[in-house]
Amino acid sequence: MGVANYMSRRSRAKTGSSEEIFLGEDKEWLVQYCKEKLREKHFDFFVFGHRHLPIDFRLTSNSRYINLGDWISFYTYAVFDGNDIQLLSYQHNDHKIVRNY
Repeated sequence: MGVANYMSRRSRAKTGSSEEIFLGEDKEWLVQYCKEKLREKHFDFFVFGHRHLPIDFRLTSNSRYINLGDWISFYTYAVFDGNDIQLLSYQHNDHKIVRNY
């Protein structure tokens, strides 16, 4: 646990505390990575959990980047029904769709 906490603090110190804001399409490195991969092959969804910020970003008309967020600050999770994915937030027995970018 000590090593994990150390690495987490070290990572935040290096990358800044921008975890809780969407930096914009051109500054989000995972958005850029997804776009790069789409040039090679089509994917309907890219699902990540690296950032703690919930993000549902439309890359193209039929491809999306989803970041799961977390259970500590945003209470977010994703549901895939076999065709579509929804990014939801659970608070006080309410399940709400997370804002899209």
